[in-house]
Amino acid sequence: MENDTRTRTPELLDLPARDVLTVDGTGAPEMPAFTAAVRALFAVRAALGSRDDVPLEGSYSQDGDPLRFDLDAPDGWHWRLLVPAPPHATPEAVATAAARFGAPVHLRKPRGQRVARLLHRGPYADEGPTLAALYAFVERAGLVPAGPHTEVYLTDPSATPPAQLRTHLQVPVSRWV
Repeated sequence: MENDTRTRTPELLDLPARDVLTVDGTGAPEMPAFTAAVRALFAVRAALGSRDDVPLEGSYSQDGDPLRFDLDAPDGWHWRLLVPAPPHATPEAVATAAARFGAPVHLRKPRGQRVARLLHRGPYADEGPTLAALYAFVERAGLVPAGPHTEVYLTDPSATPPAQLRTHLQVPVSRWV
């Protein structure tokens, strides 16, 4: 069966403001800093008493430009990884838990935003056509990207064959001004 990465229709969603745990970093996902950030997010979340399964999210930009992203140059990626924070999390509790793991985990509350979203099926390295379709949808809708794109990992890459990975790709949008 052929792997069609554009099997879904793009959609617009309004995401509410929410508390999240974040770690910021740079470089390719294969680098130790990325792996350490993922571990730290889930360890701090568990230390705060939340053990339910939640997807990891990552926002990516290139060399400090929030609207640029080059799949072929991951060493220049700037990323913010995040997971939902437990409802009772406080900055102090997060700082205490993060110190136990030696991790720069922070509690943040991003504002609500409108996003365009499209499901990508398959390896992360093959996201190019899906991202292009998403940005084309944004332009056709008379919108403009308002920040870096985010990937919401719906499947675990350590337990899922690359061809079966599912990732929501989304980009915050605003109207033309």
